[in-house]
Amino acid sequence: MASVRPLVAMSASGRFGTGPGCDEVQQVLAMVLEAGATAGELRSDIDPVEVGGILAGLLSVAGAPEQRPQLNRMLDFVVDGLRPHQGLR
Repeated sequence: MASVRPLVAMSASGRFGTGPGCDEVQQVLAMVLEAGATAGELRSDIDPVEVGGILAGLLSVAGAPEQRPQLNRMLDFVVDGLRPHQGLR
C-alpha cells in the first residue's frame, strides 16, 4: 500500500507532479475512485491527479498532528464533494 509520505513531500513542495511517489499515489487513488464509482458511492468523473492535488494541499495547511481536527473537517468537505449528486450517478 502506498505511503502518505509522497503526499506530504508534495504538500511541502506546493505541487503534485510526477515521479515514482506521485505515480504510486495516483495509481492507488485511481483504484479507490474506480471502486467507489462502481459501487455508486463516488462520482465517476473524478480525476485521481486532481484528488492528489487536493490532498497535498490539505496536508500543506493542516498536516501537523495538532491540526488533526481541522484536517478531518476539511476531508469531510472533500469526501462530500466526491459523492454523487442527483443526476450524476
